Amino acid sequence: MKKKSIIVVDDDVEFTGMAKLLLERTGLFEVGICNHGGDAVKMIRVWKPDLVLLDIIMPGMDGTEIAGELRKDKELSTVPVIFSTSLVTKEEAAEHPLIAKYPFISKPIGGEALVKRIREFFSN
Repeated sequence: MKKKSIIVVDDDVEFTGMAKLLLERTGLFEVGICNHGGDAVKMIRVWKPDLVLLDIIMPGMDGTEIAGELRKDKELSTVPVIFSTSLVTKEEAAEHPLIAKYPFISKPIGGEALVKRIREFFSN
């Protein structure tokens, strides 16, 4: 069975490292990490991942700008995105016109819970 590819985009280096380690440990996923929003679209274009786990608030280019760029690109417009952040509440996310269109994970999130949410995403 082919591993699903995931890119974790977050300026929190500890979070991306933890996510990569835990998700790859399952044997189900190949994980790339990007810690600078400005590099994310380029990396996504090269990888063409099965999923992007995308932080909302980052310096440079934030997650909503990245998601907007993906939706404008014919090759990347169908790449699934799950937003993740600790700085936006679920209520605030639901009110944002772009964020509300995507699944959302609140941080902090434990490792087991993160793996469970990603597995659920791919089982749907």
